[in-house]
Amino acid sequence: MTSDLAHTTARDILRLARRRQRLTQAELAERAGVSQTVVARYESRRQQLTVAALQRLVAACGYTLEWSLRHAPEAGVEAARDGRFSGPIGRRLVGELDTVLAALDGIGATDAHVHGGVADGSEGAGCPVLIGVGLPPDLDIRSVMAAAGRIGLAIDAHVTIAPHDRVADYGFHDEGVPLTPIRKAS
Repeated sequence: MTSDLAHTTARDILRLARRRQRLTQAELAERAGVSQTVVARYESRRQQLTVAALQRLVAACGYTLEWSLRHAPEAGVEAARDGRFSGPIGRRLVGELDTVLAALDGIGATDAHVHGGVADGSEGAGCPVLIGVGLPPDLDIRSVMAAAGRIGLAIDAHVTIAPHDRVADYGFHDEGVPLTPIRKAS
């Protein structure tokens, strides 16, 4: 049934399961222990199916429903709304933004911006991630490297953290895309 994921409404899932088993509404109703009128109301959208009812009716057709609930972080990046960070590394960056920001906060980094292909969505395979930041003047470079390593492990990519005034040394001359939490729409 997974090949028919375009059928996203409960009604469509129910009808698909019933039709695949070549059952009439009456036959399905008998198997599920409900009236044919109930099945007809569900399939015609005159009555909304509950999750439990949908599971019971689909089971009567010989199928099971698989549900998945994943956390969609409230934090993201403003740029994710306009198509940037659209590549696989960029999406992982958005998905792990809390981890990324915590690692940057841990070294006192401020004003974080992502540069290059990851930022603008044009990333290729193995694209490196360059994060330009403001850093405290007395920070040990090993702390910066450790933070880059933690971020790299979280997003499965090579990450470099560099002060803003050194970003051009890595071949990037763009202003970058800020890493800021997405504000909730009101």
